Formats: sequence, structure tokens, C-alpha cells
Amino acid sequence: MIKLTRRTLLVGTSALVAAGTVSFRARAASRTYHALLIACTEYPALPQRNWLIGPKNDAGLVHEYLLKNVPDPVRFAPENVTLLAKDVPGAKGLPTHAAIKAALADLAAKVQRDDFVYLHLSGHGAQQPQRVKGDETDGLDEIFLPVDIEKWVNREAGVPNALVDNEIGDALDAIRDKGAFVWAVFDCCHSGTATRAVEVDDELERKVEFADLVGGDEADRAAAIKAYEDTVATASRGLDEDGARKPAFNLSPTGAAAITKGKLVAFYAAQTIETTPEMPLPKGVTDAPRFGLFTFTILSKLAENPAVTYRQLGQAVLQQYSADSRTRPTPLFEGELDARVFGTDRTDAVMQWPIVIKDGDITIGAGLLHRLTPGSKLAILPSALSSLSDAVGYLEVRSAKNLESRLKPAEFDKKPPLKLADIPANAYARVAEIAVDYKLVVARPASSKGLEQETALVNSVLDELAGAKETGFNIELVGPGKSAELRLAVMRENAIEGAAKDATDKPALWFLPASGDVTLKDGGKPPLVIIHADDRHKLVDAVTRNLRTIFRATGLSRLAAASDYKPEDVDVQFQVKRRDRDDLEPLQPSTVPRVSPGDEVHVLARNSSDQLVDINVLYVGSDYSITHIVAERLAPKATLEEGLLAFTDTSFGMERMVAVLTEAPPESEKEDLSFLAQDGVAAMTRGLGSASFSDMLTDIGMAPATRSVMRLADKSGPKGAVMIFPMETVPRA
Repeated sequence: MIKLTRRTLLVGTSALVAAGTVSFRARAASRTYHALLIACTEYPALPQRNWLIGPKNDAGLVHEYLLKNVPDPVRFAPENVTLLAKDVPGAKGLPTHAAIKAALADLAAKVQRDDFVYLHLSGHGAQQPQRVKGDETDGLDEIFLPVDIEKWVNREAGVPNALVDNEIGDALDAIRDKGAFVWAVFDCCHSGTATRAVEVDDELERKVEFADLVGGDEADRAAAIKAYEDTVATASRGLDEDGARKPAFNLSPTGAAAITKGKLVAFYAAQTIETTPEMPLPKGVTDAPRFGLFTFTILSKLAENPAVTYRQLGQAVLQQYSADSRTRPTPLFEGELDARVFGTDRTDAVMQWPIVIKDGDITIGAGLLHRLTPGSKLAILPSALSSLSDAVGYLEVRSAKNLESRLKPAEFDKKPPLKLADIPANAYARVAEIAVDYKLVVARPASSKGLEQETALVNSVLDELAGAKETGFNIELVGPGKSAELRLAVMRENAIEGAAKDATDKPALWFLPASGDVTLKDGGKPPLVIIHADDRHKLVDAVTRNLRTIFRATGLSRLAAASDYKPEDVDVQFQVKRRDRDDLEPLQPSTVPRVSPGDEVHVLARNSSDQLVDINVLYVGSDYSITHIVAERLAPKATLEEGLLAFTDTSFGMERMVAVLTEAPPESEKEDLSFLAQDGVAAMTRGLGSASFSDMLTDIGMAPATRSVMRLADKSGPKGAVMIFPMETVPRA
């Protein structure tokens, strides 16, 4: 929890001097872009329950994106993209240890200064006792598993044919020593400490338990597993010596670094104590293929806005996880994060694509990854430089794949549907509206042995609430284990692994995140409602209150998708003041810092635009509470500096600072979102056609039937943005 400590300074400032930007177009056009895509699915040495499906789909999607969808002048020529996978078109072989090492060595041999290298690894990760003592702070090597791994026999050999973190780091150093820029994405995980309270049918974790990697006879296996467990028990897992999250792979160079060394950016799907899933994506699409959640989210955010920095891309990934009610895993991002992805220009991203008409069909090179779904409306523009006001007609998405959509002429904005012959040659289709789906998908609780009566009662209550009106929320119920943003479970706390000795044995309804995990460590506990089988009315009231609270908190997170402010317009920074320090530590939007009781959060906001801007700061707790902290109007070129809150020791978990920006029309009332404030969920006992961002904020409190829509325009209509800064509150050591 938090306590408010508002200390406000609202001052006018002189006009900010825009920093000069260096154009990368000439460099991008002249450099060579290389890619190595590694997808490991089938592991002959492992039980088939450890085989994966998603990595080959990850590789195919990334391959298609690099060849067809990267922004000009970036170009990945087919001959410079190496794909190692099974059953993927264009693959040059299986991702064995030797093939991966050879491909990395080949890159090191042929890259030149200023070249760009993209490395993508999808598959299983794991941990093993370190082969070289003292090489790892936690005594464990993080490893990536090629398809030809063999069983672990002893510490000296480790897992034969596994790629160890230092081995990967050395290979990347060889590439960077030539002066090439490297972006590495690791969609794998290494271990998991969370307890999954409910099964999730369509999610598969990309991890292998050490016991599955160990060979030898029964005695050798038992000794090896004990040695591993002893190491784990004494390690400060997942954290470095400063208490910060530790990346899965140690890619930092050792010894002296070359002056001309190329830069490095690394994206990790999870910290070392977490798992990362693969699942059918996009959500809600019938028979969707399985992808790694991390890979698919990166590409979807990049497709929506390719002109971003790596830090902004990382922030977008974290915001999407938050919007999808995912508290775990916690992706990590490190390296030259303020560089632009692929070295592109700093330009305004416009969601528009050339219209292709062939054999009576209309298609564009954008689809589900760009948030285009059946029913999405796009304006037909004579050229890429046209304004939305120049629209000659509109198109509607009929069907969409990940990177392609089929469209049809549609009536929209008082314009009739055009005939195909009337669509101008070389026309572009530009997104005409942004839609945010507020519906909360809730998975019913599975029947638990000994709790059948309580489970039946809960499902009866859910049926009643799903059909009720004016509940303050909009939910869709799905079966246990199906894809959902909120999972319900009926269980006793003392039956959960890791429960305290004084944990209650009373039946309770638990409200769990999408992963189904229940975390009882570090003072955290998911929300729950004690079930009294003889008091249905009390259960109805409690479940209604909890679902309403969760619905509003998740709706606020989803509004990040409708943001249309750019950092150069309004810059918002949160800063952390540690209890035992006087300086302020910037809270980077691409990281998830750990904070403890006594630490404080401060905000620094600058309005660099020439418009009035209202800023509201809210705090969303791990219990789904919403605390409204500040509402201020920033004049053009003004700055807001404020000490906002201090953390207390009353609750812990994944929480979020939320900054809501809305452009203020002249002589309008200040936007005040205090109406969104709400108490949390206890851990113990409007419709379509919204015209503006402010209306979409109001919709959260009104529980819209399906979704809210903000129509885009060139200048009319105030802008708005929701910026989410996640953090984890933990007890002070």
C-alpha cells in the first residue's frame, strides 16, 4: 500500500530547446542488415511433454516481418537472414549446437563496421550448477537448449551441447568487435518459483526442470538433483548483488573493450526465477497458432509503431502485459536502449499502408499484429501525405492474418462505400479509429475435490452476474483453463504450497492473474473471498464488488493502447527516492524496479507542446485499488515537480503508477479523474462511438457493453495518453 506525501511545485519554464537529431537514413541505406533466427521445438533427449510448438511459429513470423514489414530504408535481404528450425519454410537446417555456433561464427566473419545483426532465440532455457566455480553470483549457469542436447552427467561437462550464457556472450562479442550493432531477443526462461494454482489448458511454459536434464543411474541422478537443489536453496536467485533483477544471460564483455566495439541491446522474456509461456495468439482468434507471448508482443508493438527506441518498445511490451492482466513474467531489457530500433529515423509513425487491388480483392500489408480486426475502419487517401480530411471513402476489414488484411468498401463518416474502380491508383489506407475492448474474460473455477458444493455455488453466482444489468462491469465467462485475463479458483489457503503455518482452512474464492499463479512470498497474496455456503447473498455482493474493482483497474491499463501523445509533446518521468538515500533515481519505463516501505515516488512532467495539458496521476495497487494522487493543468512549456507517495508495509506485489494526459480545450474545466478512485479487493476476509479520449476515460466507470472507440482526426479532438510504469513492492530486507 501507499501513503500520500504530496509536495507540489508547479512552475513555468522557458521554451525547451529541441535536441538536434542525427538522421540515420543514409547509414541505414548503406549498412547491411543480418539476422539469425533460432527455433527449437523437438528435443529427442527429453520427454515429449517438454517439446514445444510455438518456437517454429515465432521464427516464421519474425522471418516474414523482417523480409516484408520493416520500415524503409531498412532492408533484410533473404540471403542475409539465416533460419535454423524444423518444418519452417526457408530454414537452412536444424538448430543444433554446432549449427548455431557455426552461424554465429559466420556472422562474426562477414559483418562490417556499422552493420546490424538481429538474433532471435526461441525454445527452452534451463539452469545447471555452474561449471566454473565463482563464475556466477548464484552458483548457476543459465543455458539455452539446442535440439541436440544430451543428459547432464557431471558438473565438469554440464548439459552436453547446451549453450551457456558466457558462450553466447563471447560469440556476440566477436560480432561486436567488428563494429556491428547487435539486438538479441531471448524468448525462453530458466526456472520458476511461482505456484500455479489452476491449470491453463492453452499455455505451455518454456522451461525444463533440471531433473529432466539429468542422466545416469538412480543414485547419480539423486546426487545431481540434490546438488542442484542445495545450490538453489542458498542462492539469491534472480537478483544481483545490488538487489536489482538479473538478466538471464551474462552478455557483458570481460576484460578490456575495443574502442570501436559495436553496441548491444538484449531483450529477455523473463527474469531467471520466472517462466514465460507460449499460447494461441492473437487472443480471441479461432484456431490461432501458438506463439511465444514475448515474441508476439514485441512484433505487435513494433508493427504498430516501428519508429521507436528500444526503451520505448520495452515500455510498450510491459504496458501490453499490464493491459492483459499479466503480473508475470517480468521481461528485462538492457543495453543501448535509447537507440532507435533497426537504426531508423525519429519520425511520426502513421498507421497506413498501400492499397493493393487484384482480381477483385482489396488487401493491405498489415493485420492482427497492427491491431486490425474484422470491422476496423480505414480511410482511403489519395497519397501517403494526404490528411484524414482528404479521405475519399473508407474500407472495412473483412478478415485479417498477422501481417495481411482483406478489406471491402464501407459506409462510414457520412460517406457511401466506393466502387473498386473509384479507388485512386497508388492510394493508401490509414486507420480511422482506435478501439479498446474493455470486456474482461473470466475463467470459471475448476471443480476441486472436497469443494464441489462451494464450486457449484460460485458458478451459479457467476451465471447470475453475467446476465445481470448495471453491475458496473462487463465479463465473458469461459471454462476452466481456457484463455482468460482473470482466473478464479476455489481452494483452501492451507492447501497451497508455501502457505504459512497459520493459513486458514476455510474454503475461499481466489482471484488470480492470467497465468493462474498464486504467490504467497514477499508478503503478497492474491485477492480472495471466504465462501459461506449458507449465505449466497453475501457471496453475490462480494463477487460483484471484486469484479467491478478489477474491471475498472484493468480498463485503465488497456487505455494505454489508445495513446496519441508523443514524448516530445509531454514528457513524464517518475523518480524513486530510497529511504536511506537523498538522491532521486529515475524510474525507467522499460524496467520493473523493486521498492520497499519507506521509499518515495516523485513525478517530473514537462509540457513541451503549445497546448494546455491536464495530467492525472493514479496508483493501481496489487489489490486492484486505484488511488487518485494528483490532477493538475500544465500550461504550455510548464513543468510539474511533485513528491507523490511513500510506500507502506501493508501490502506487497506488482503495482503500477499511471499517468493520464489529456489535451485541454481553451476555457474547459480541468480533467479530474478522482472518480476512478476505489478501494482494493480484500486479500482476507457507455457504448460505441466515443468522440474523445476523455470520453473513453469516462467509459471505464460506466462499464461499456463491448468496447470504446476514439475516432482519429488530423487536428480536431483533444489528444490523450495513458502511461503505465510498473513496479514491484517487496518487504525491506
